[in-house]
Amino acid sequence: MVKKMKKTFSEEVRDKKREEELSAAAATAEPFGADTTAEAAVLTKDTDISVSVAKKVLRKIGRAIFPSVAYILVWLWCLLFLAVLFWAIINSFKSYYNFYIDPLWFPKTGKGMGWNFSNYLKAFNALQVVRESKIIGAPQMLLNSLIYAGGSGVLSVITACLASYVLAKYSYLKWVRSLWVIVLITNYLPISVSLSANIKMLTDLGLYDSMLGIMFWQCGAFGYIFLIYYATWKSVSWSYAEAAFIDGAGHFRTMLLIMWPMTRTIFGVLFIQQFISLWNDYMTPIIYLPSYPNLSYGAYQFQFTAANPDVATVPIQIAGLLLLAIPIFVLFMIFRNKIMGSLTLGGLKG
Repeated sequence: MVKKMKKTFSEEVRDKKREEELSAAAATAEPFGADTTAEAAVLTKDTDISVSVAKKVLRKIGRAIFPSVAYILVWLWCLLFLAVLFWAIINSFKSYYNFYIDPLWFPKTGKGMGWNFSNYLKAFNALQVVRESKIIGAPQMLLNSLIYAGGSGVLSVITACLASYVLAKYSYLKWVRSLWVIVLITNYLPISVSLSANIKMLTDLGLYDSMLGIMFWQCGAFGYIFLIYYATWKSVSWSYAEAAFIDGAGHFRTMLLIMWPMTRTIFGVLFIQQFISLWNDYMTPIIYLPSYPNLSYGAYQFQFTAANPDVATVPIQIAGLLLLAIPIFVLFMIFRNKIMGSLTLGGLKG
């Protein structure tokens, strides 16, 4: 009996030990399908690498193709513009008969054909506007254009310079931050909404049909000039102003003598751009300055000269438009490096 009990106990110990060994073996053994899972992980990793490589290749191809496509489109646009300009120049020297015979190539030789340089003289004499039985010729319109474009251009840039300086350098003031929100709202209001109100306001103030009044009315301080000058002021370090304050300079003196000279290049470039824009503006003289027509207004009147057979031809009208563009072209060629390069420079660099 005792032997049988010992045997049973030893068998139980042996069975228990065997179960522990099997459990340990099962714990250390790899699960079913482990090889398949590893292979799937490797395949997934290879797929991710392939996708990453494909994205890099496509990115490189895009970086290589996009500039080429952009350059091609720009060159096509330039060639198209030059072709139209070339067409206008050669046709401005043609006679009426020569133009309708061959409007695409150089003037032909023969009777009533050839290079008619007198077209530009006729166009200059035909640039005139009649106001209250008074004929305003090209010389007077040229003077009006210079006064209007020059005066309004200077005042517009000055007011934008001052307004942007306050909003860029004194943004820690609460009322300045509130004013910045108002500026953004007014920049996006459609101008046509305020057209009738502007006419009534200028009439009530006695500024309608006044060159000086329109100059002050146009210097609203906001617009693209304000935004460009705002970014320029942001790039100028405030340390210069702090050093000036320590030396006893006031805010206006610091701005005028220390800060503004760092941005005078931007000032000049913006003035040139505004001058060009105002030179080509004919809507403002038509609406607000009927007694002071400019050259653009005179060119606009060219389309109503059908009653005059001497200037109603296409070659003479083209010559008149080219006369209007010559001053701006010369101005752009003189300052092209400043116009194309200075807007990308910071205030300290300028």
